[in-house]
Amino acid sequence: MTCKFGMPTLIEKDTILDNVILCNELELDFVELNMNLPYCMPDKNNPEKMLKLMEEYNINFTLHFPEEIDFGCFYDEIRHANILLFNNMAIWASKFRVEKINIHLNPGIYFTLPEEKVFVYDRHREIFIEKFIDSMIKIIDIAKPLGIKVCVENMKVHDFMEEAFRKMASIDDLYFTWDVGHDAMSNYKMKEIYLKNPHKVSHMHLHDYNGNSDHQILFEGIIPIKERVKFAEENNLTVVIETKTEEALRKSIERL
Repeated sequence: MTCKFGMPTLIEKDTILDNVILCNELELDFVELNMNLPYCMPDKNNPEKMLKLMEEYNINFTLHFPEEIDFGCFYDEIRHANILLFNNMAIWASKFRVEKINIHLNPGIYFTLPEEKVFVYDRHREIFIEKFIDSMIKIIDIAKPLGIKVCVENMKVHDFMEEAFRKMASIDDLYFTWDVGHDAMSNYKMKEIYLKNPHKVSHMHLHDYNGNSDHQILFEGIIPIKERVKFAEENNLTVVIETKTEEALRKSIERL
């Protein structure tokens, strides 16, 4: 087996075309569209235009769902609106053959006490996990008929989030994005879960961590990059080289 490498949408670029041209020049396989950026939004990009870009530059797309969207929200009205947003975006993306949508498990709101931060989702973790998993089941029902895999990315993982990931491992047709930099920042809490469930890992965000900051150039930090790439190859993952500038992306690709 093998893996496919792609790039994130870069903030220094002004259009999808700018990112696609760079992707093609670097001989990568896909661009992960960051749906927080206005120029990536569906109302700015009809599917026919996207298909033409794919054919002309021989690349594909994945989607990076807006990071602030919280599928574990306690307010069902908000959660249902977020699911509707996913529905609309997934239908749009399916028209230009997107096969993976990366979403986030957010830690939610916290109370800042004199000596600690207390997360509301931690204090009420059963409700949080119930709501989040209910949302996942609903969006899988949307995505699967469209040929799209839902991939949940690990952010900074608190204990209550780790519990949610363990429960998600048993949900059919729900997959994981192994963000190796975020994992390193969380003392590799997710590594055990992913290695025990390799068939559930479908996507990877690959970047290094230097002990202070992630999204560093590959091989300039403490993450065993070669081990992560080997895992990606053995499990046929799509891999975003998730450095945040063109210069860092070029250097990382040269070192792979």
